[in-house]
Amino acid sequence: MDYLKSATPLSARGAFIVLSVLMFFFSAQVSLTIYIDSSYLMESIGKSASFAKMQLWDEPEHVVGTLYTFASLITLLGLSFAPKILRKYGNYRWTLSILILHVLLLLGLALFDTAWLIIPVFIIETAVVSILYFNFDVFLERYSKNENTGTIRGLFLVIGSIAWLLPPFFAGKIIEQFGGFSQVYLLGAFIMLPTLFFVVRYLHHFTDLSYDDTPFFFTKLESVRHPNVGRILNANFFLHFFYAWMIIYAPLYFHNNLGFSYEEFGMILSFALAAFVIFPYPAGWLADKLIGEKELLIGGFLLMGVTSALIPLLASFEVTLVVWAALLFVGRAGASTVEAMSETYFFKQIDGQNAGLMGYFRRSRPLAFIVAPIAASVMLEFSIVKIEGLFYVLSVVMVFASMYMFRLVDTK
Repeated sequence: MDYLKSATPLSARGAFIVLSVLMFFFSAQVSLTIYIDSSYLMESIGKSASFAKMQLWDEPEHVVGTLYTFASLITLLGLSFAPKILRKYGNYRWTLSILILHVLLLLGLALFDTAWLIIPVFIIETAVVSILYFNFDVFLERYSKNENTGTIRGLFLVIGSIAWLLPPFFAGKIIEQFGGFSQVYLLGAFIMLPTLFFVVRYLHHFTDLSYDDTPFFFTKLESVRHPNVGRILNANFFLHFFYAWMIIYAPLYFHNNLGFSYEEFGMILSFALAAFVIFPYPAGWLADKLIGEKELLIGGFLLMGVTSALIPLLASFEVTLVVWAALLFVGRAGASTVEAMSETYFFKQIDGQNAGLMGYFRRSRPLAFIVAPIAASVMLEFSIVKIEGLFYVLSVVMVFASMYMFRLVDTK
């Protein structure tokens, strides 16, 4: 494999280009499969008579949330040991190993046909996705200057978001045409192959820092050392709570309750996800140059809350695909702004050595994917709300998050 490696280390500009290419292919793969995972799991559980006898919940859609919880626990375990792994193996070798595992797991999801094999592979693969995002953070932070954090992070998010636009549409089209999910995961494995080449070719010169450790929980001592980090960690948690709720239950609701085909829902998502291309870079620029992060965070959370409440309300009317796409676009505009601001604010507080704090930041996703599906599964199982009521609950949580952001102190 040595013949693939470049002879000279990367400059900061070159590293950003390489990492942007990596993020593009990785985001394309994640976008291709993430919105069909819950439906794939539900179908696999429904087909497995032996698994159905052992499940904790009454309906397959209820047990799906529990599986996301297990995946998030594995993710937390991996991220908690991240600084030790980085010190022992380095980010280059760890990233390459995880990428190879990721491709193999996608092939497993494509080839296996029983819930007893699909479920454990899904759990590990979901954890691997979050760990890879953490690894990319380590690379990017090493080459970033603090005064340009908002612009760099905003541009990095835009590049990744461009890759999110069309894959949901193609995933739905593939499912409708071939009558199954396997081909989608097979395509996902193929999309990941260029990332292996770029990591081996350009990142083998990466120089690791002396990565620090932090306690598993964000302690009082840590909050004194990093007074603003705790609040932005909470903002990131609420953002991923929104993502978890939507990723798991929006596809189930739109397909099973509203009667949308996977192709139609994919078209809606492809339009809505354009918000992640349009808003992160200007939001990052605004945070760097003009108004700071707090106001943008508050506005973003309010948009997420209002649009979540409108989903079940609009369901009682016969609205067109364009209306649904516009509604989800506005919600994603809020989410993309919150994501850009939370990334900008957090990475202004740390440097490349703070692997432990980066671990805290990326743990927000698995923590949210533990809390959100457990809460939703309990509410569904005990008939506290029906599936459409979940979107009202999400709306309340997002409004609360916006109020909490008033306590944040801008970096400017």
